[in-house]
This record gives sequence, structure tokens and C-alpha cells, in this order.
Amino acid sequence: MVEDKKTATKLIDQVLAKRPAAANARIAMGSILNYGSPEQALSELDAALAIDPNSPIAYASKGISLITAGRAREAFSPIQIALRLSPKDPAAGIWRFFLCHAHLHVRQYNEAIEECRRSITLNKSNWLPYVDLISAYGATGQLEMAHQMLAELNTVRPEFTIRWFHQIGYARSSNPQYRLEYDDIVDGLRKAGVPEQ
Repeated sequence: MVEDKKTATKLIDQVLAKRPAAANARIAMGSILNYGSPEQALSELDAALAIDPNSPIAYASKGISLITAGRAREAFSPIQIALRLSPKDPAAGIWRFFLCHAHLHVRQYNEAIEECRRSITLNKSNWLPYVDLISAYGATGQLEMAHQMLAELNTVRPEFTIRWFHQIGYARSSNPQYRLEYDDIVDGLRKAGVPEQ
């Protein structure tokens, strides 16, 4: 994966060298940098929005990067702008998950549940909203609902474990605030009875 990231970054740099005002190249770079360097990702996404202030993809990407940068409270506005700009976008299910994830990071469990359910309605094959929904149910003591969602998650993402989920979250960002919030999500999964390994 490290080699793939280097190759992708090199190719995008080549595009930007020829066309520095290529908003989509900046968005792609932001998406790559969000894994490990969310603050740099935000710079790229802000540059993309300066070029194209009507890009729903740039706004949504900025939202998830803000979460990864430990700034989840700032993530709502850009994600909501993305959904307003393109409410029927094929990626709207993912953007709804981003909202769900932001709510979960700031412990707004009822809102997280609502957005996760919307995300799943739009795209039942994306496993991420199931995880956040299970965590929100676990954190609020709604264990029957958590177990029901865990059964659904297991059809989409068999053999899901807390250990694996913890590893991918920590690989995404070393930001202390992000990790503290991520640990809360993992704690909700434990309360819901998700297997450790």
C-alpha cells in the first residue's frame, strides 16, 4: 500500500506540475494524504475549493479529513454543503456516513444513528456505517439493535473484529484527538459485544 501511495502521489504531482489549477487532481491528492497526513490533505482540499467552490466531492472530502485531523466538530458544514450541492449524487450514501462518523466522534449518538441509517438505506454494501451504528447502539445501551446490526455487518463484512478495526483506525491518523474519539467508537463496539479477535 505504501508503494501504491507513492506511485499515486507521483502521478498527481505530474498532473499538478502541468496544470496547477486542476481541482480534481487536488481532491485526489487530498484523499491520498488523508491517510496519515490529514492536515496536508486539508491544504489540498482548500486549494481545490479555491479553484472550484462548487465541488461537492471537495467539500465531502474536506469533512472526512477534518474528522481524521481531530477536528470533527468542524466537519458537519462541509459535508452538509456537499449534500446540498449534489443531493442525488451516487456518493451521497458515503457522505451520509461521513456525517454519521462526525456525530459519533463528538458523541452525538442519536444523530449518528439517524445518519448511519440514511447511509445504509442509500448503500447497503458499505460496511462502515454498520460499524458506527453498532458502536452508537452499544454506547447507548441499545444492545438488541446492536446485535441486529452486527448480524447485518457480518453479511457485508464477515469476520469483522475490534482488533482489525482498531488497527485500521490508528493507521489512518496519529492525531491524539482523533485517536481519543476513535477509542470511544471502539469502546461502543465492545459494549455491543463485537468480537475482539
